[in-house]
Amino acid sequence: MVLSYLLNGKIIREQTNNINFDLSCDVLCVGAGAAGVYAADSAASMGADVILLELGSNIGGMHVCGNVTGYYHGSRGGAHEEEHKKTLEDTVFLSSGAHWEQKQIHITNRLKNSSVRLFCHSSATGIYFEDNRAVGLKVFNGEKEVNVRAEIIIDATSDGHLIRMTDTVKYYGRSADKRTVPFTVRTQYYKNKSLISNNEDSGYTDQYDETDFSEKTIMAHAFASRFLKEGEFISVALHTGIREGLSFAGEECASYKDIIMGKVPKKVLFWAYSDLDRHGNDRSCDDELFQNWWVISNLATVTINIPVPMGSVVPKGVKGLVTAGRCLCCDTYSQSAIRMNRDMFRMGECVGIAAALAVKSKVDFLNIDYNEYLKTVKEKGCFNQDENRFFGYENFYAAYLKKMKTLNRIPDPKYAHLAPYDTIYTPVEFSVEKTFQSLKTDAPATAIWSCYIHEDKNAIKEKLFAEMENADTPIYKNNCAIALGLLKDERALPVLRSIVDNRDCFYFTDNRRSNQFRSVIAVCLLGRFGKKEDLNRLFDILGDSEAEKEMYHTLKADYLYHEQNDRNFLYFYIFTHACASIIKIYKKSAMPLSELNAFFTDLFSGNKILRRITSAEKGEPAYNEVVDFINNTLNEVAEN
Repeated sequence: MVLSYLLNGKIIREQTNNINFDLSCDVLCVGAGAAGVYAADSAASMGADVILLELGSNIGGMHVCGNVTGYYHGSRGGAHEEEHKKTLEDTVFLSSGAHWEQKQIHITNRLKNSSVRLFCHSSATGIYFEDNRAVGLKVFNGEKEVNVRAEIIIDATSDGHLIRMTDTVKYYGRSADKRTVPFTVRTQYYKNKSLISNNEDSGYTDQYDETDFSEKTIMAHAFASRFLKEGEFISVALHTGIREGLSFAGEECASYKDIIMGKVPKKVLFWAYSDLDRHGNDRSCDDELFQNWWVISNLATVTINIPVPMGSVVPKGVKGLVTAGRCLCCDTYSQSAIRMNRDMFRMGECVGIAAALAVKSKVDFLNIDYNEYLKTVKEKGCFNQDENRFFGYENFYAAYLKKMKTLNRIPDPKYAHLAPYDTIYTPVEFSVEKTFQSLKTDAPATAIWSCYIHEDKNAIKEKLFAEMENADTPIYKNNCAIALGLLKDERALPVLRSIVDNRDCFYFTDNRRSNQFRSVIAVCLLGRFGKKEDLNRLFDILGDSEAEKEMYHTLKADYLYHEQNDRNFLYFYIFTHACASIIKIYKKSAMPLSELNAFFTDLFSGNKILRRITSAEKGEPAYNEVVDFINNTLNEVAEN
């Protein structure tokens, strides 16, 4: 038997003999968060003997300790709905909805009723392996180390604390800079007879760097104090809201490419539901395919019914260990969608059911009777395949306005995106024939993407070129050029160059938030063609006179779905995409990066560019985002 553990961040594998296990169980779940609680409960409800370990004093994770009681996306259903309903029925001081402390009471009672053995203040410090099978854990319970044996182990720690002790290949953040999405510190205050929760981005942090995490969290808490001016009462959540952490190489991958292309795996663990909700504003650093979806096609808030593969929770080559929660085999973009609280509840429940079936049948997790699994999860309501929904738009704001009118309250757009009310759903079909005419409007998103994914690329290119040449309106001509440019047809270049040269603050209107500026799209596309003749027009964007243009100071107030007055978003977007496009052209043309190194080093010296983009103080989210972009740009052009 081998004990695998971490020492100073390195994996140590130590041969052990004659291990005495103090406890044993069928299913051992580590982490009593949103997924872990329901994984343990569902496994126990299936007849498995379950032990649940929690590092802290409280259970529930972000939906208790993080005060997340109103949910963004994710599908309703499963065991959590029972506890949520009970919480809503409770009368709690200052609460306009479900209260986090009441939730903890109800889920604690649920675990007691299902006979889960819960141990708080318990941390897994090592994994016991027999060959490639995890068979138990070394656990520190606050007083001493004990050994726990199990038939199957569930890592429900969100950030893969057990996965880190294995030789499984790990991934972190996006490919350009390994950066994960911003974290959040959730705050609440009392205003207009309601408890209002705020969930703004708090900047980037590395939660495994104790110094960086401490500094960023302290700054985020200090920054949150501004809400004292908004209401009569404020609280700050016990847990910091980390949206993204580790992912790993699994037996299958939940990739965002498969998600946006509508691919369905053979065996689905459960169906998640969200848009690709990757927070942050530095889209110029994102992968090209993600830019195609989010920036060029303006599909930021298209919701997707996401089939999560069974094998995405199983680390490749490892038996007896699975995950539950946002740590799964995925990429940074798919993780941005498969992380919603409602989905984590249901994911945990599904993993627990599958684990119990594996123990009952004495087979590996992926070898369970899938038909029996499907029958069980569908009966319990946690699978949630909705054949009437695949791609679509959720209109929170329309539903919010309707609700506020019913309550005789004045609507506040600042909080519409968080409103826990029903939404108005509009399905989306990506068909050139059905969507092409939208290229004549300011909402061309579905048409642009439909052209991009069409099987007959040559025919679509010719159609777009003909329409662009004969367009009777500027918006139609420009939109055809954008769709043609996305297909990398150089015939789009004259129009794209005209958009850049005559740049303005026009933006599309497909989404309820995060709509893209046409000028930003054109700047982004120019870099992909790699033409040296475009360098001068792109360098002009980085010049001193650019930020003084009227377009950067006349942006409509309703562009943002909540107020963020500490930065100039349009300038940031155009500036950052211009930098990225210049670098792409240099690399495609094999021009010396030393020239760019000297240029950007001089450009970013001092705080000139920083202050053109943001007025935020050092350490605040907007400040950190700009500094991170600058550092990433300098790294891109650094001489090796």
